[in-house]
Amino acid sequence: MSCISLNIRGLGQTSKISWLKSICNKESPVILGLQETKCGNSPDSLIEAFWYNPNLKFVHKDAIGASGGLLLIWDPSTFIFDLAIEGEFFIAIKGKWAGYASDMVIINVYGPHNHQKKLRFWSELSKLIDSIDVPHIIFGDFNEVRTKSERLNCIFKQTWTDNFNNFINNNNLIDLPLGGKKYTRICFNKLKFSKLDRFLISESILQLWPDVSSKTLDRDLSDHCPIILKNSFFDFGPKPTRVFNAWLKLENADEIIKNTWSLPVNGNHPDCILRNKLKNVKLELKKCSLQLNNLDTEIKSHINASNEWEKIAENRPLTDSERNTWVNDKI
Repeated sequence: MSCISLNIRGLGQTSKISWLKSICNKESPVILGLQETKCGNSPDSLIEAFWYNPNLKFVHKDAIGASGGLLLIWDPSTFIFDLAIEGEFFIAIKGKWAGYASDMVIINVYGPHNHQKKLRFWSELSKLIDSIDVPHIIFGDFNEVRTKSERLNCIFKQTWTDNFNNFINNNNLIDLPLGGKKYTRICFNKLKFSKLDRFLISESILQLWPDVSSKTLDRDLSDHCPIILKNSFFDFGPKPTRVFNAWLKLENADEIIKNTWSLPVNGNHPDCILRNKLKNVKLELKKCSLQLNNLDTEIKSHINASNEWEKIAENRPLTDSERNTWVNDKI
């Protein structure tokens, strides 16, 4: 079981599609919820560009003008869809997880900034929970924090926090501890930090998945971190093969294979010819992959540096010079 949430801050950019594709390929989520898609139309072609397999279903709440927009995608072979529900600040799907008899509801939210709208938001979600008495998972950008410590260099309003906590307590929700980074949103000038994104689950979810946990993933092209909810899993190590799947994901893999396969090879027996052709293809794919890995290494070094700055900033104020170094470190 795996579920990913991300405030994408606009889905239309090619770079963000590539980022989402890398996340989906690595994590293979059953469910992906995006906030602030800023899409006014059904994003079929965009989804197909980043979802990790052709098996998908989705519901979408259109943006209003250039703001908002929600997208909820799932693998129908694992989550058996029954009903979609749309509210002012959320979209939800009701169905069954394959292998489990109980219905459940998955809710993707994007909380408002205005105080009166926040009150409507908590009321709207509470009514939904009351109306469908099944296990539920609520996630997304709530645009609110639970304690003062979840904000840094930001305006904190105790009343707003109290309303959020009352919503959680009154509906018997569990605020699942979020591993990884302390804050899920950092403004682009690296001055303001907040924990706005989280997973809230009903107690009955823990009966289905006792080992469920959540953590942040690395931030990249949004001011929000992706967050992932996942059941415990076992890592059985690398596949016992000498040809790595990643080599076949090279952008020009088909062309490399065709060109290399056509090259003449030594050998009088068909088995020897086939073996030598396969060997050539493998060596060429490996060479091209290593060239790409040099770029990947450079990108990863910048990401690691950014993550280190973030850890430092969580524990002490940065100097102007340090913050400028962080902001100006372009990937």
